[in-house]
Amino acid sequence: MSTNGSPLTPEAALWWLRSLSVDIRAAAVLDASGAVLAGDATLAGAAPGRRLLVARSQRHSIVIRHGRRALTGLLRNDVQAALAALEPA
Repeated sequence: MSTNGSPLTPEAALWWLRSLSVDIRAAAVLDASGAVLAGDATLAGAAPGRRLLVARSQRHSIVIRHGRRALTGLLRNDVQAALAALEPA
């Protein structure tokens, strides 16, 4: 996570999330219009569901497809933290 007050880049947010969980199968950061900024373009437009987490803010969305061994509550918190870190201070 950024310590200098500037937001994370979409690529850095995905890298950070992948460093926390080995059970992330695919991930993407989208802008408010749904365009892929980083990650797997096949996740654009995906709806939350089984093994798919989606977190949204006014500026970004993060979509994570995970395996069955993921600790979903912890992963959900990590995705929310990454989403917050994408936003300007």
